[in-house]
Amino acid sequence: MGDGHVTAREVEEIVLDIAPLENGMEGDPNGLLYGAPDTEVTGVATTWTPTVAVLREAACDGLNFVLTHEIPFFGGGETEWFRTLPEEEKPHNLARRRILDENKMVVCRCHSNWDASPGGVMESCAAALGFSDIHHRHPFCTTYRIEPTNLADLALHAKARLGVPLVRVAGDTGMMVRTVTVHYGGLAQRWLAVDEAVIAGADAIICGEALDYTLRAAIDAGIGFVETSHVYSENPGMRNFARLLAERLPDLPVRFINAGMPWVYL
Repeated sequence: MGDGHVTAREVEEIVLDIAPLENGMEGDPNGLLYGAPDTEVTGVATTWTPTVAVLREAACDGLNFVLTHEIPFFGGGETEWFRTLPEEEKPHNLARRRILDENKMVVCRCHSNWDASPGGVMESCAAALGFSDIHHRHPFCTTYRIEPTNLADLALHAKARLGVPLVRVAGDTGMMVRTVTVHYGGLAQRWLAVDEAVIAGADAIICGEALDYTLRAAIDAGIGFVETSHVYSENPGMRNFARLLAERLPDLPVRFINAGMPWVYL
């Protein structure tokens, strides 16, 4: 970096200094996943997931190093339920690779290594919600004490603080809430997430993305539930990563790009 030029490998080293691989889960692919390590970096985009729209926006802004939280490509596999395509033939993968290749872009991932790192996805989500009084801490989710409020107002608070277009609420909206378990991202895609809230003594759960089963388990356990979406619950962590990278790379443009919700309600 002494000559003013920064390579993708050098930016990856900074990324992994902020979110060390040892903080992640075994078998979780992190670090540079696509593109040439010796690519000269012209700018950095952080995002929750590198959709075609995100990649186009990054390319238009000259940001050729894309730091994503989620997978850049959809994997292959077989199932008895329907026919599938090999990874290299999926049109959704080909569309992303076309933009990356045409613009000489690279993709780096920070997933589980960023989830529980200091300032990472877990802490950034709680900070965005304004929660700091820890009732019970777990390596990948934490329960907080909050000022007493009802479930409806808690849902509106989460919606406003995370900037979510809408939230899904389950349970008695008038119930009082004093303790909240925060299940960011996809943790509540497992109904076992409700057990953590029960064990921690939580009155309610604020989560990213949830299964129908998870909501039903929470209702029957007497726990209020607020679903905010996978992307909006993890956006604060990727915004924070952009801030940290901008401090370490003062001569490069660095910005967060919101992947947003991929649907509308009619």
